[in-house]
Amino acid sequence: MSNMSSRIPNHSQNPKDIQGGDKKVMKKSLSVILSTAMALSVFSSVAFAAKADDFSDLKDLDAATKAKFDSMIQAGIFDGVEEGRFGLNDKMNRAQFAKVAALIFELKSSATTSSFEDVKSSDPANGYALPYIEALRVAGLTDGKAEGKYVPAGDVTKEELATFLVRGLGKDAEAKAKPGVSDKTVSDWAKGYVQLAQELKLFETPAGQPFNGTTAATRDLLVTSAYQAQQISNASKKLSVSEAKATGVKTVTVKFNREVDTAKASLALKKGTASVATDVKWADDKKSAVLTLTNSKLSAGAYSVTLSGLAAETVDKAVAEFSAEDEKLTKIEFLNPSDTIAYSKNVMIKLAATNQYGEAASLSAGAYTVYAGNNNDVLKRITKAEDGTLRLILDTATGDNYKQGYGIVSVNIIENDSRVSVNKTFKIGTQPIITKSELGTVKYSTGDALSGKGQQATVELLRYDQYGNLVAADDSEDYDKTITRFFSEYEKNLKTEVVKSGNDGILTVKVSLLDNVAKSGTYTLNVQTQASFSTVKINVKSSKVATKVKLGDVKKEISAGDDEAIIDLAAFDSEGNQLSADDIVNSLKTNQGNDNTVNLSTSNGKIEIVQSGENKGKLRITEMTATDKSIISVSIVLTSPGLNSFDTKTYNVKGARIPSTLKLTNDPAKKALPGATADIELNVLDQFDSKLDKAVTGDVYVQVSFTGSPGVQLWEDGQSTVAGAKAIDGTKKYEEAGLKTFNKGFDVVVGAGVDNSKNDVSGTFKAELVNSKGNVLASITKDVKVIDNKADLSYTVTPVSDLYAAGDKLKNDQADVLKSALHKKVKITAKDNAGDIVALPSNVITSIATYNDSVVKAEIGTDGKPYVLGNKVGSATVAVGYNTAKGEQKTASISINVKDEAVQVAKVVGENDKAEYTGAENAQTLLDLTVTDNYGVEYGPGVIADNNNILGVIYTATDVQGTGSVTITSKGVITVTGSVKSFTLQAIANGKSDSAEITVK
Repeated sequence: MSNMSSRIPNHSQNPKDIQGGDKKVMKKSLSVILSTAMALSVFSSVAFAAKADDFSDLKDLDAATKAKFDSMIQAGIFDGVEEGRFGLNDKMNRAQFAKVAALIFELKSSATTSSFEDVKSSDPANGYALPYIEALRVAGLTDGKAEGKYVPAGDVTKEELATFLVRGLGKDAEAKAKPGVSDKTVSDWAKGYVQLAQELKLFETPAGQPFNGTTAATRDLLVTSAYQAQQISNASKKLSVSEAKATGVKTVTVKFNREVDTAKASLALKKGTASVATDVKWADDKKSAVLTLTNSKLSAGAYSVTLSGLAAETVDKAVAEFSAEDEKLTKIEFLNPSDTIAYSKNVMIKLAATNQYGEAASLSAGAYTVYAGNNNDVLKRITKAEDGTLRLILDTATGDNYKQGYGIVSVNIIENDSRVSVNKTFKIGTQPIITKSELGTVKYSTGDALSGKGQQATVELLRYDQYGNLVAADDSEDYDKTITRFFSEYEKNLKTEVVKSGNDGILTVKVSLLDNVAKSGTYTLNVQTQASFSTVKINVKSSKVATKVKLGDVKKEISAGDDEAIIDLAAFDSEGNQLSADDIVNSLKTNQGNDNTVNLSTSNGKIEIVQSGENKGKLRITEMTATDKSIISVSIVLTSPGLNSFDTKTYNVKGARIPSTLKLTNDPAKKALPGATADIELNVLDQFDSKLDKAVTGDVYVQVSFTGSPGVQLWEDGQSTVAGAKAIDGTKKYEEAGLKTFNKGFDVVVGAGVDNSKNDVSGTFKAELVNSKGNVLASITKDVKVIDNKADLSYTVTPVSDLYAAGDKLKNDQADVLKSALHKKVKITAKDNAGDIVALPSNVITSIATYNDSVVKAEIGTDGKPYVLGNKVGSATVAVGYNTAKGEQKTASISINVKDEAVQVAKVVGENDKAEYTGAENAQTLLDLTVTDNYGVEYGPGVIADNNNILGVIYTATDVQGTGSVTITSKGVITVTGSVKSFTLQAIANGKSDSAEITVK
């Protein structure tokens, strides 16, 4: 590189090597500064420190500054100057800075002699910097501090540091164009650089304070300015996936060249063209992520990781490829601390099997062959623990071959495929004595605490004998009776049980929460086994127990003649968190004797907490006899011990409800083809703008009329296909309870054989709200025109949401595209040139096909409708064939995604709050239950039982009144014995629930 500068006289305020007036600017990425530089760490022999708190002189930094130091230290850019001391205020010399600058601009030199007389390789302090200083000289970035001298031991000033950082950011020209700071403490040549550095916030100089540019820069300033420069550099360069590699048999680590916007970014793993399901965990610094395979493990072949979700112009390289290999077992090791094992029928020997990644091999216990004793006479079983270790259970007290105190037993284990093996001979000691016990990590069924009735926590109880070996459970002993447990703090709803977990010989202490608790707390579980004593903390949260209640407003105005009213209810836990409707129902109990947690009262009718439906968790008053202008008072009192919360409120009763207006609730198709159905949905509203299903009197009613061409008829909603039902001919009156039928809507049905050659076929729907005097209070008129078959229509296939891989994961009818409840219907819509929706006949779609039936299955059903079902994970294009209004055959296609995320219940809704059981109904029918899963599939009462293997709906009967019992199977079959009068039926799945009060007839 040529030196383009002219020499400037050497003045102390204008050092030659940093003036940079005309020197060629090296526009290298500042990441080089930060990833290689700060050569200061090279000069320290102390070990790398993980964080700022490891240094005594950094502990008092504020949180924001400490975070910057942590970032630089953890990235390996900085280290301490000596053990436990960072050197916060230490200066850096020019030799050190030469190395920084050379690394910044990627300048290399193999020089062994220097052009500067004061730079010698024999210099014990600064000789290491000779090649770096020469690299800067050759590149024209310095010609020394004085004639022939570089002054390697001299200081680097603040203004020099500002200059090099600005140049490193590629902003040399921008700095030269600046007028410069008005600061006498900054050299004239550096004022533009300092101004830009301050604007970029590389340095924080308090307003009105001098910069002191000629003073020596210290390490603290270098860290904070370099950190800010790194943020600017990262923000200005495009993101790239720099590396992806297998780091475990089920993990892939992906690295990036800068921070990633993790809120938007997505990562996808593929083997070849096949998608591989993973869970993604981003690192705290957002510069890397670990992908954990959820349903498989890595195998030999080519993989790729693709970054998506970010604006294309911000990404340079979005894909990284790597090769993986099949898992290989590399070694097996015995983990027992002693060569002696106990004389017992249940001796445990632990082993570690390690793969090429240094992690526990994923192979099952069945992948190993064990030889123990004479002809395997002592081997009982081999199991694999959750931590990946292998556990052998031996019987060293068998027969006469093994003597207590001086016998021996040889153990050899071999992996069947790789033939990796290990063997060891153990001495047989005396019978085991428990000398130590430990309680492992507590595992909660939900979250990090017991927070609701029925939740459990489990913790392993590890018992060690006199030889330091784990003691396996004896199959014949009842440990729930022989091991003592108790809590240091009293909580009546905590119950413990000791059980044997599986075949690995380890005991587990199970802690159950019998009921919701009012206060959060940490409880010490004490466990004593023989002479050994151990403890562990169990967390209990009260987030689902009401400690405060407040009455709200009525859902709609209470009117004379109303038979029920709904009142909002708010409840809060001890920490002030508002409870959900489910929590209110579970927490607030009435009519349960000594278990009551709330008392309700009303001055008119009966009051209860709604257990299900859209009003779940609210209060409902029934059997009211309220009159116009009367007042209803409501009170609620919490009755749990230690609580003192109550609320009272009054509600005014207004005049009887009367139909007041009509409201259209959908956008009906204005046009239709022969064979189509146009839906019209509308409601009657009362004087309070509430939907009115029943009027007290018939003084105001709705009259519906329809005039249509031959073949165009009006039907009440859904009745056109019901045997014996009739179309509305002329007019029909809806009053009092009949308003509910009106509110369900109407269908304008066009016959398939209608002749529209003259373009004069239509139908006119009219609904009028009429009072007793015959006056029309409100009306809605809708015309449906049957359009010419030759009309130009634009057709759109409605997108299909994600499908579950039912074909791959399920069997029998659930994997059949036409029989499976998990299939989805493909629909098509049409508009004319005016943009109006056109109702289409149900047989418009004539064919459906998938370009990849290994991913998506597609088929036309016996009902003539097209269905799709997910088969395996991936994306597939589905082609739909349809007939246009003109009779043309056309096709359209959509892309459908298939996932294998387990089916989970997202919603449980029962339409019935109350029902009667006569002996023939099942639970689904009584509740009129609909379950919706995470794929948006709805399961009605008729199909829930057949799909309960994936839905997991559980039915319970509580608050049973009378004598006898109620049992309910997983299929919803109800058996009532004795003289049961009523019970509460509840359906529960994935934490969602709904219930109804059932009267037994």
